[in-house]
Amino acid sequence: MTSEQADTDALRRKTRQHYDRFQFGFDQEEILQEKFDNRLMGEAIREIAQPGALVVDVGCGACRVARLGRRHTQADTLSVDLSLNSLRYARAMDPGPLVAGDNMHLPIASGSADLIISNGVIHHTPDSRLSFHELARILKPGGTLVVSVYDRDGWYYWVWHYPGAGIRALRRLIGDAGIKYTIFPFFHIGVLVLLSLHTRRFFRLPIETSWNLFHDQFTTPQCEFHTFDEVAAWGKEVGLQWREQRREAANQLATLRFRRPLESEPTGASAA
Repeated sequence: MTSEQADTDALRRKTRQHYDRFQFGFDQEEILQEKFDNRLMGEAIREIAQPGALVVDVGCGACRVARLGRRHTQADTLSVDLSLNSLRYARAMDPGPLVAGDNMHLPIASGSADLIISNGVIHHTPDSRLSFHELARILKPGGTLVVSVYDRDGWYYWVWHYPGAGIRALRRLIGDAGIKYTIFPFFHIGVLVLLSLHTRRFFRLPIETSWNLFHDQFTTPQCEFHTFDEVAAWGKEVGLQWREQRREAANQLATLRFRRPLESEPTGASAA
């Protein structure tokens, strides 16, 4: 094993341990509905018309895609996550088939998925570009890929690198117990206020869910940022057509939609 492979394995192990401890469950009904109504993932799910189509949610967390698919389509959803504890948490929501898998080496046959959604995941892997290539590998001709990454040109880039660096340094000094009684209460109140303004109703967020969200936002072992042009170039490398792009999640995420052309169509071309 090379030193690079050892570093990759160590980072993957740290990421799995992080999300085993802090399972991402930030998908209350109001949030779930907003994703369906206003985001590219919701548009793509609405367009899955044929019964038995395969939707793959890579980095599923709380299985938002499976829950939306079950309500609004007759498609089959396969939910994949690196964290076993996240999958155990999601199982209570009866999302259908769950797979423990690494999105750099997905245990899924090439060209098998009609729709792939990976929302805010590949920037936590050892190599975002190779993770994108792996998503593209399992997409069938005519299929759609919707992928979201942290936006290099958005506000969260500065929050992660500057206030976030201070939070991570303080955590090393006072531990999670200290963080929970100093910085976290301000985070929790801020999230409640912002979500209440966004949804125009009083928003309830369980403390445990907010605590895990805090760690997703500030202490995850790996966090990369990418531009629209960068991700579009990855799509071109693997013959996908760029279809649409949008800033989402209060401009935290850069989301792009791709399509794999049919064999009779040209590859790599953009389409409006």
